[in-house]
Amino acid sequence: MAYVEWLRVRGTLKWTTIVLGILFILACVARVALPAHSHMERNHEMGFGYFVIFGTVVALIVATMLGAPFARENDGHLEVALTKPIDRIGLALMMIGADAAGIIAALAVGTLFGIGLHTIFFPPWITFHVVDLIAIVSGIIAPLSWYAMLAAATSSLRRGYGAILGIAWPVAAIVAGLSLVDPNDNALAALIHTIFWTLSRIDPLVYMHVNTEEMNMTADPTWLLRLAMLAILAAGYGVVAIAQWRRVEA
Repeated sequence: MAYVEWLRVRGTLKWTTIVLGILFILACVARVALPAHSHMERNHEMGFGYFVIFGTVVALIVATMLGAPFARENDGHLEVALTKPIDRIGLALMMIGADAAGIIAALAVGTLFGIGLHTIFFPPWITFHVVDLIAIVSGIIAPLSWYAMLAAATSSLRRGYGAILGIAWPVAAIVAGLSLVDPNDNALAALIHTIFWTLSRIDPLVYMHVNTEEMNMTADPTWLLRLAMLAILAAGYGVVAIAQWRRVEA
């Protein structure tokens, strides 16, 4: 029933892999062109979570590309979609499941790409700790939450969903940034902070945290709360997306 969605996922992963492959080849060429140094030949101890960052970025990009499944069904062939011998919710869950599988596959591909890319220049000695397990869980939940938000934002649209997908990143980044405005006893700044801080509570980007010093998704004291919020947003946006899809009429 979700054959078309599986084809879309396969196509997205194919082109993602091709692009990463080209980048890998370019990196190999750059490595050959660079002069060799002794520190580039030694193994460097690195946590697995470091490489999950690469995978998460790739998964977020793929989640954005797949983030309008219902709008695509609604774009010019909704009448055909409604003739499928399955109820609306069942079809929606199958489509979401196909996209979720593709996003998780993108996480794996991106993580392997990160390991390969780093190995070209600095062969890593990869270690695995609890923090790295948290990074993997974050790397799965965060893109799924982002995907669910985009699905909810576009599920009732017939056209124009591409614009929503295109502006989602800058809008989410602006909301996250303005939520950090310091009121500093200024009424306008306080109003901006209040409005955007409230909006930022439903912005998945706010809960994606990377420790730039260790280059790892660190297990800081808020990691459990952030993961819980990402999971809640993923489930909540998913419910909103399916509810809107059910109300769409041909």
